[in-house]
Amino acid sequence: MPDIFIAEPKAETPAPLIAPKSLISAITETPENPVHLFSAFKKDPDGVDFKDKEGEEKIILFIRRTFISNFRWLFFGSLLLILPLFLPLFLRFFPNPFPILSNMFYLFLGIFYYLVVATYWFINFIGWYFNIALVTDKRVIDINFSNLVYKDVAATKMNLVQDVSFSQIGAIRTFFDYGDVLVQTAGNLDNFIFESAPQPENIVHIVEDLIGKHNELFS
Repeated sequence: MPDIFIAEPKAETPAPLIAPKSLISAITETPENPVHLFSAFKKDPDGVDFKDKEGEEKIILFIRRTFISNFRWLFFGSLLLILPLFLPLFLRFFPNPFPILSNMFYLFLGIFYYLVVATYWFINFIGWYFNIALVTDKRVIDINFSNLVYKDVAATKMNLVQDVSFSQIGAIRTFFDYGDVLVQTAGNLDNFIFESAPQPENIVHIVEDLIGKHNELFS
């Protein structure tokens, strides 16, 4: 069962956010088509690897949710950041609402508040950054990572993929060209859903070509 991907940027660029060493290890080659910090779609990516990858297996697609899908938590987190700026206006109408509390208490309360906001941003970003899908010439891999403690990796061989389709509902998804890609598998195997994937039509065409080539090879 494959593990979380392995990635390293060019040597002359700053290193992107990475997982602990127990999840990711470095590769020595300098990638020509690297996956950057905010990359959500890469065809034929370099500098990407995963555990249990076969020797001749080639990664065709690297997929994350489009970064636009983070707008909700980015907007809400920004509101939380600027909310304390309205505190002086509140105090004009309600001066010292809790007189028994010291200034030191308010200081620690403010620090705690911003730690909570920072944690909210961090957890949401990590949840986006490490939830990825990989399509190779031999299989489809879906990695779900959430709340820093939960990781689920599912994979299926390309010969078990029966159909692939996408849905793109709404003006925003159409304008920014992202949607949900459904990979249907044979038998009782679970289907794969790549939510809010960029260029969904392009992903479907690429996977269909891989299915066709695989069927021709073994027919």
